[in-house]
Amino acid sequence: MTRRILGLQVAALALFALLAAQLARMQLLDPEVPPGYEPGTEARVVRAESPRGLIVDRGGRVIARNVPRFDLVVVPGDLPRDQAARARALVDLSHATGVPLGTLAGEVDRGLRSVDPLAARPLISGLSREQAIAMRAATAGIAGVDVRVTPGRAYEGGMLLAHILGHVGAIDEEELASYLARGYAMNGAVGRDGVERIYEAALRGEPGRRLVLTAAAGREIATLGELPGRAGATLMLSVDLELQRATAAALQRGIATGLARPDQGPSPVPAGAAVLLDARTGEVLALVSSPAYDANLFAGGGDAGQIASALVDPARPLVDRTYMEAHPPGSTFKPLVALAALQEGVATPQTRIASYGALYVQDVYNPSVTYVFGDWAAHGTLDLYGGMARSSDVYFYYLAGGYWQGRREVFRGLGPDRVAAYARSAGLGTPTGIDLPGEAPGLVPDPAWKLKATGDTWFLGDTYTFGIGQGYLTTTPLQMAVFTAAIANGGEVLVPRVVRGIERDGRIESTGRRVRGTLPVSPDTVRIVRETMRASTGPTGTASSGQPAGMTIGGKTGTAEFGTPDAKGTYPTHGWYIGFAPYDRPEVAVAVYLHHGVGAMDAGPVAREILEAYFGSRPSPSARSAP
Repeated sequence: MTRRILGLQVAALALFALLAAQLARMQLLDPEVPPGYEPGTEARVVRAESPRGLIVDRGGRVIARNVPRFDLVVVPGDLPRDQAARARALVDLSHATGVPLGTLAGEVDRGLRSVDPLAARPLISGLSREQAIAMRAATAGIAGVDVRVTPGRAYEGGMLLAHILGHVGAIDEEELASYLARGYAMNGAVGRDGVERIYEAALRGEPGRRLVLTAAAGREIATLGELPGRAGATLMLSVDLELQRATAAALQRGIATGLARPDQGPSPVPAGAAVLLDARTGEVLALVSSPAYDANLFAGGGDAGQIASALVDPARPLVDRTYMEAHPPGSTFKPLVALAALQEGVATPQTRIASYGALYVQDVYNPSVTYVFGDWAAHGTLDLYGGMARSSDVYFYYLAGGYWQGRREVFRGLGPDRVAAYARSAGLGTPTGIDLPGEAPGLVPDPAWKLKATGDTWFLGDTYTFGIGQGYLTTTPLQMAVFTAAIANGGEVLVPRVVRGIERDGRIESTGRRVRGTLPVSPDTVRIVRETMRASTGPTGTASSGQPAGMTIGGKTGTAEFGTPDAKGTYPTHGWYIGFAPYDRPEVAVAVYLHHGVGAMDAGPVAREILEAYFGSRPSPSARSAP
């Protein structure tokens, strides 16, 4: 195999040397054109872009492929050098194509002043085959103009995979020098977003070269030799298209029920996100953000009106809410507070705290002032399992901030610095490292941050709201899925990825399993928190709505206030749900975020549908042995 590769390399080098020698001979040693060709014919080395690599889903279905694209181009360096003759040619070109004369003149001027005047500059992109034939005939007598076939990109799945796939487009001006240094053509196409951008080097392949003869007008009339390129590699996604479709359908239903709920503000945004992660490897099985856009919109020749609408849409369909946007996670943060409290000895599973609907705290400096921190219900006295199952805010106020009666400390809580430290150990407050561009880090606050950011000191109330996942804390759905996977797999904080392998020349290179860190807690602490999340999905738990029939899972709901209150003082709410399944042998972690809604009633059913789609609605064997 090695000898064969070496032989191919030697042959390729020999062919390239032959092409170079032929070019030197024709341009320097032998100014006479070959017999049978007109005077003015010249030899030129032309780049031949290799086919871009395919992208396939988890099952091998091609979801990004190459299609022929017809573009009308002008080569400024092939236009007449005489300014008057060039002006006449541009007038003729404008009449033949309908491209405004000012546009043509500006494009040609920029090309002549560029580092490569012979680089083709597109005038009309995305012509149909019939339009290309007609345009070639209309411009046949105009120097420097051609209709060229270039590889375009077509994407499957419409809006299902747009955020993941991204698109291919022209090189930006500010990036041009960098790409030219890496051997790209000035008018080359590169990945602009998604995996098309992150895996550009693998997908691009290696361009070939052709030695061609061109007529005086710049048109190719013969090929003298060719040095073939190398096709790009195939990206193998971890995402399954049909599971993505089922996740998107479930998310749409959750968004609709959340929007129908009262007290969601005057102009609620129909938006949400859902993530399904392999809790053992970090592979992303489904990653859905809504609203979305068609992946083909920016693939070349897209409708300008639709592009403009997507750019100004207040619902921001171009933003992937799974990892680009962070919000308060609400009570889905409580399992982390429980981990910290158990590990630090602040609480045990039997720690009992009473909630009578609110926690009343006297001002230390003015006892006549009392602050009220509400709970969503009066739960009575609860242990840790009950506190998680009922999602009691008062219980977690105690764990995070403790409780004082006057100047007497009744219960010593974690304090903001320890809560923040454990949150950061779980990967919150920094990007997860997913192989997609533009990830939001979220925010884990602490007293030092608040003083620097706002100039104000940290108060006990800040710790209370921090402990129930609100206030300054913000996370992405992907971060919450990674945290949930860490609880499920015993403490490993994984680096999520949407590409599971790269295939080239029949060989597959795995992107590998990566562990970013480990939760600083004992196995026993993880076990107890998992048990509390199982209790939360029980008949009296707030997370029961996310449990598929016949299966035991661990879960947690969250409902986080945001925005501006209405006349009654009621805030709109985000709906959250996190979970792992099956309980005994966790395979997957799920996170659902609804921009408007309630965790138990709106986000939970979305998680249930996603898990049912993944497991095929079949009871897990572990469900039979789960207590």
